[in-house]
Amino acid sequence: MVEKNPHTGRTLEEVVLEFLDSEENIRIYLNVALEEYVKDGDFNAFYRQLGHVIKARENVSGFCKKLDINRSNLYAMFKNKTNPRLDTIAKILHELGFTLRVA
Repeated sequence: MVEKNPHTGRTLEEVVLEFLDSEENIRIYLNVALEEYVKDGDFNAFYRQLGHVIKARENVSGFCKKLDINRSNLYAMFKNKTNPRLDTIAKILHELGFTLRVA
């Protein structure tokens, strides 16, 4: 069950998706997510955050069709049931208009 904030009546995901309303906010969100992954090693958290970006941009089904990725596999990655490969992450980032690079 997804918990809603008792004061706002909204879930955390709803708040995050609202924040991801611009390319600049999406870029900031993904950069922070990647920085956090480098610090704590929680790749699954990074992948969930990448999932938020996908959902903010379009529906997951349409996104999966464009990339020829199985929707259930993508959801399994969001829920930490499978470990995504780096080439999958690169493919997703590319479709979103971003790249992964070392600074």
